[in-house]
Amino acid sequence: MKKVMYGMIAVILTVGLLGCATSGPKGGPSPKVTVVAPMVKLSKKATVTIKGTDFKPGQEVEILFTAVDGVQSDIGYALKPKPVADSTGTWVTTWKCGRFVSKKLIKVGSYTLTVTDADYNELARATVAFEK
Repeated sequence: MKKVMYGMIAVILTVGLLGCATSGPKGGPSPKVTVVAPMVKLSKKATVTIKGTDFKPGQEVEILFTAVDGVQSDIGYALKPKPVADSTGTWVTTWKCGRFVSKKLIKVGSYTLTVTDADYNELARATVAFEK
C-alpha cells in the first residue's frame, strides 16, 4: 500500500513539474525582447528601440527600467507607441530616455529592461548599454 501511495505521489509531482515547465502561452515559445541597437550613445536626445516577439496577440506589456541606484521605474509614459502585441505576437516601441540621462539615472554602463504583463509579472528581459 505504501509503495502505491509513494508511486502516486511521484507521478503527481512529475506531472506538476512538467505542467509548470511549459515555456510560453499554450505551451508555445517564451516571449522574447530585444534592444534593436544594444549600444546607445549617452545624450539628452537618446532613444532606444525595443522589440518583442512570441507574445500573446493583443497582449499589452509594461517595460521597467532598473536605474543606477537599483530602483525599477515603469517607463510606459516615455514609449511611443504603447507596446501591444499584434496578431503575430510582435510589438515594437521606442523609448525616449533623454530624461533619465539628464537626471543622471543613466550613466555609462549596462542596464536591464524587464518586460511584464499588465499585473507586472515578468515575461522577458533585455540588456541595453550606454556609452559616451
